[in-house]
Order: sequence, then structure tokens, then C-alpha cells
Amino acid sequence: MDMVEKESGDREALQLWSALQLKIPDLFRDLQIIPALLHGDLWGGNVAEDSSGPVIFDPASFYGHSEYELAIAGMFGGFSSSFYSAYHGKIPKAPGFEKRLQLYQLFHYLNHWNHFGSGYRGSSLNIMRNLVKSLRAVHVDAAWLARLGRRRETILLKAS
Repeated sequence: MDMVEKESGDREALQLWSALQLKIPDLFRDLQIIPALLHGDLWGGNVAEDSSGPVIFDPASFYGHSEYELAIAGMFGGFSSSFYSAYHGKIPKAPGFEKRLQLYQLFHYLNHWNHFGSGYRGSSLNIMRNLVKSLRAVHVDAAWLARLGRRRETILLKAS
């Protein structure tokens, strides 16, 4: 969001992000995340097949939440329903999966907005609106707010 703020100064995006930050912890409540090695940019344009089988290329690998892997795949497609069925057969959806997937997609939409321009603004704002509306506010302690680099009063004022 810092780049969006710096480059566009989009007031609506900043207000939505300020409100959403207070609700993000609710997405991970009672969830055990076991870090997995991720491709990091898994979408149809980064997969192919040759005579030996599937080929996956152009990774942006890191260890993270397995659900993150499906975010960009859902945005740009390239995978059949059988792919997702097989995936979730190995790694079942945890409660709240759909909302976390939106949050992970938001990362990619904001990244694309920063790199490729405001054509990704609408999708970014829609996801933030949806998440702000559907998630409950949670108590946020001062230490968490300090890590955000903002004071509680600033966030609450922007969110209202």
C-alpha cells in the first residue's frame, strides 16, 4: 500500500486498507499454518507440458501458507477443476479459506497495480470492500499496531 499511496494517493484505497488491517487477524484465528515451499507465481502462463510430463517454470519461491499458492492461479486461470479437486484432496480447505484467498489475491492485485498501473485498482478496491464488509473487527493490541507503523487513533479515524 505504501507504493499505491506514494504513486497515486488514492484516498479510497488508503481508507479501505486502514479498515482492513484491523480485521486481518480474524482470518487467521485458530488456524495452524505449516510453512510449505511455494512456487510463488503459479498460474497458467508458468506451466507447460512436454513428453516427460508437466513443467513448471518462472518461480518466485518462498516458504509460506499453502493457500497463498492458489491466489494468482485463481486470478489468471489456466487450471481445470480437476487440478483444484486433486490439490484440495491433498491439502483440504481450512475454514475461512475463501476469505484468506481473497486476501492473498489482494496482494497480487496491489502488486500489479504498482507495476502495471491503475487497471488493477478496481479489483483491489472490490476485494478490500468485500473483506471489510464481511469480517468482524477484532481487538488489536498496541504492539501489533506499532508493527504496522501507525498509531491506533490514526487507523481508527481513517477507518470511520
